[in-house]
Amino acid sequence: MRDNQKLEAKYGLFTAISMVIGQVIGSGIFFKVDDVLSATQGNVLAGFLGFIIVGISVVFAGISMANYAEILPKEGGILSYVTYRFGNTAAYFVGWMYMSLFYPALTAVLFTVSGIYIAHLLADFLNFSPTPLHFALIGFVNLVIFFCVNIFRPKSSGIFQQMTTVLKVLPLIFIASLGILSLVKGDVSQVNTFTQIGNGVQNQSFLLLVAASFIPISFAFDGWYIATQISGEIKNSSKNLPKALIIGTISVMVIYISYYLGIVFRMSGEEIIALKDTYITEFARKIASNSGALIMQLFIIISVLGTSNGLLLATIRVPYQFSNLKKSKKFLNLTKIDEKTKMPVNSAIFGTLIILLYIVIYYITNTVSFFTAKNFDISAIPIIFIYLVNGALFIGLFQLFNRKLFSRNSLMKKIMAVIAVFGIAIVLFGTASAPNGITYFIINISFLLFGFIFLKKN
Repeated sequence: MRDNQKLEAKYGLFTAISMVIGQVIGSGIFFKVDDVLSATQGNVLAGFLGFIIVGISVVFAGISMANYAEILPKEGGILSYVTYRFGNTAAYFVGWMYMSLFYPALTAVLFTVSGIYIAHLLADFLNFSPTPLHFALIGFVNLVIFFCVNIFRPKSSGIFQQMTTVLKVLPLIFIASLGILSLVKGDVSQVNTFTQIGNGVQNQSFLLLVAASFIPISFAFDGWYIATQISGEIKNSSKNLPKALIIGTISVMVIYISYYLGIVFRMSGEEIIALKDTYITEFARKIASNSGALIMQLFIIISVLGTSNGLLLATIRVPYQFSNLKKSKKFLNLTKIDEKTKMPVNSAIFGTLIILLYIVIYYITNTVSFFTAKNFDISAIPIIFIYLVNGALFIGLFQLFNRKLFSRNSLMKKIMAVIAVFGIAIVLFGTASAPNGITYFIINISFLLFGFIFLKKN
């Protein structure tokens, strides 16, 4: 990478922590509790243990990734880690997948999801029936707005990330507090659900029910590693990024478990399963009537927009980072840094155009019967890729341990890495066995093969 093309270090520890927390706490936790209870067939205790097990494994994954962040505090994040551990060719293919699939696909999905929530909120006041076209168009408008903010006011984007992180955590803390208060006062009507098995599961192993909860919970926890994408722009990155990964993942685990308890202490598992994704609105309506439901909707919109902005913040930098890889062919002058904004503008424009393409694809997969009949979900495709990469990095740590690069707490670091690898294996196995799972793996392989187009021969 050319010395005069370095990105400016402009983000502090709090922004880095907010990236970790903000990228995990998006819409997932609000709309995964019903999926968790469906997977456990109404067994609240199984879901509770699932949150604890997956949460602990994510914390260990954050700690394991912090090992790389400590010794490689430079631009590129995971790309740098892959280069260091597996070489330039492996880093090239990771960079290619980042640019062509992972970041733009997830960003497109999240902006479209923001359109879903906004459209449903507007429908309550304007009396219209929201359609996928409304979702896509509102998502597009949001994308354009946040693109302009990130290009012309990048520091304002960081401030927004901090603000939305605080705001999106507030309803989670509030709901968690309700559950704790109810428990202390002894008026929790659903505590006995911890001993209930749920309908139709009398002949099924309790451990299998716990394992069944891992997949939706793992998706709710996904995104903590995205903060590494701006490692070169974090002040004192070698110290602040590891702190952010550890503090962020621990915070999310505590918040998620508390939120789950706050919900199940006030609503039965059967009720949540029956309401599906609308359970959170009904929960708010129970405790604060229609005004509470409205406020909760606003908080969810803020939450999704915060997550979308964080993904966009990373996505617009990916083509710049990809073009700077040693094995990558140069094109479209993606490595150029604008002197006025100190941002890779060409990279940002190119990345945003790819996001727009995925918004169209996401619209098609949600409207064409061929895809809707199969419940095809493009957001699952990039998740498979990143879990494969993270798993390889965690396995790769053991050679670094043998080289004595980490002199302190070597045994503990190894144990944490083992648990992190185990968590990755659970998610991948569950995804492969799910509907369309094999198709998602095949699509990932196809994208990897297309990567040979921009690979330098020498």
